[in-house]
Amino acid sequence: MSNPYTEILNQVLKALIPKLNGELGSEIKKGGLDPYPHVASGSESFGIGKASYSVTNLTGLSSLEFVDIVVNNVSGSNNSLSGDLAYHVQLKSNLSTNISGQVAILFAEPSISGSITISGATISGEGTFSSSTDGTKICLNTINVTSSNFNYADANAEINGAGIINDIIKPLENLILDAVKGDIRSLISGAIKSIFNQQANGLLPQCTNL
Repeated sequence: MSNPYTEILNQVLKALIPKLNGELGSEIKKGGLDPYPHVASGSESFGIGKASYSVTNLTGLSSLEFVDIVVNNVSGSNNSLSGDLAYHVQLKSNLSTNISGQVAILFAEPSISGSITISGATISGEGTFSSSTDGTKICLNTINVTSSNFNYADANAEINGAGIINDIIKPLENLILDAVKGDIRSLISGAIKSIFNQQANGLLPQCTNL
């Protein structure tokens, strides 16, 4: 049997979402996360060549919005309550980055440029909350996001700028994309936890009458 406060707290969270979404985009930009200047760098070997690269200027994170935040369980006694919650976030815009670098192939060392585009990005995760009640009202006091999982529908890289050897360096696109996926995933997962906790708790406590 569910705790009688579960539905009430979910209504409080539902009312919190528009306030949270209204502030997140500007706070992400002010925090230097959109654009995010340096995502990853490294080197990759391919066929008869080798490339060094840098992935920079990640944009699109400020388009995120919370779809839902839902209480999974409530426990406690007297006037102190706590429990677990789950959340889902979607990005309304694609994520994109710039690729720059240089390849060494045979006797040529041309510069390369390009981009990575990630579409259909979503973030889901879990957290905890604390709340209190005096018998006449219930207040959501704190939220702490503890996990964040980044997923996407599609990702692709495009590299050019190497002139007549563009076709030869095509394998680099997937090599660089695979190499930086983890960096992008970690960056976004870490960012959403810190931003959400900061912004959500800045709007708390939120109370409603019983």
